Amino acid sequence: MKLSERDFRICEAALQYLRMRMEDEKHYFREELLGSLLTAHILDLYDIHVRSRKVVQVSERVTFLLRKFIELLYNCEYIRNRDLDFYASRLCITPYYLSEICKKVSGKPASYWIDRFAMQEITRLLRQKEFSLTEIAERMNFSSVSYFSRYIRKRLGVCPAEYRNNLYRQ
Repeated sequence: MKLSERDFRICEAALQYLRMRMEDEKHYFREELLGSLLTAHILDLYDIHVRSRKVVQVSERVTFLLRKFIELLYNCEYIRNRDLDFYASRLCITPYYLSEICKKVSGKPASYWIDRFAMQEITRLLRQKEFSLTEIAERMNFSSVSYFSRYIRKRLGVCPAEYRNNLYRQ
């Protein structure tokens, strides 16, 4: 996605603010705060994307559904469930419609966003040596370490152990 100078400044400022707030580990509502800031940043990115595609307007209903979808992701539902049907059911819409509205606004289907959130958490956990692959697979609600490994290999191109080893070689 190409950014105008203004949009770049907005995104850069949002990311810098997020980094700063992430360091405040004593904030009583840290997770909620970070979730809200990330939600705002994603909505900015959606806005940039919509404007760049010259989409005239997104209905209030679509905006509401996208906001609820993002809230589900920020509430870590992707840990318990990475199935598109789950999110569509929670929003009382079809999986196809959820994917279509995500594509319309962001250019990516809903499954992309579910995987993106899951992979962000998985890679964060893989960077922490104290967790075994089995513990990470269990935390992320995978039925087996083997399924977890296939999921990671498909998305990162390497198995979890190799990804972890590459991190610590650098």
